[in-house]
Amino acid sequence: MKTRDYMALALVVILGVFVQIILLTADVRETPVRAAEEFTRAFFKLDPDMTERMCADLAADKTFVDNLIHDTAIEARNRGFSPGYMRMQLFQVEASVLAQDEQSAQVHLRSEMRRSIHPAFAAFAKMWNLGEAHHLDETLDLVKEGDQWKVCNHDLQIAM
Repeated sequence: MKTRDYMALALVVILGVFVQIILLTADVRETPVRAAEEFTRAFFKLDPDMTERMCADLAADKTFVDNLIHDTAIEARNRGFSPGYMRMQLFQVEASVLAQDEQSAQVHLRSEMRRSIHPAFAAFAKMWNLGEAHHLDETLDLVKEGDQWKVCNHDLQIAM
């Protein structure tokens, strides 16, 4: 190879690294849509870490998450299933900001959900169209606390 070929190759590699850095910084930016999606995914997975995306008013009521998980587990057992049966995985999430100012935002989420006993189960169910698909169409209110957007009002319910 000639020196000119090495320079062209080096230029392409440097350009590729530069583009990756730009894409990574754009991906980690805090937005209301990202917060709404993270909260909704955690909510339907029955993940106790959903409190990380809940505003201080909701997170202060520590019984909310515990009661949600407990009540969902009881409903699953009453139907003859394990509590894990009630978890849902979101697919084809479409989110849009309806209104936003410095400290508050309203995000509309639309998604398809399927049971997620195991993450692979939901993916296979989606691929082969197995099981029932549930549709989510909700609007979430978010507030900015510190430098993070957090969900402060929602009407989400676990599909039974």
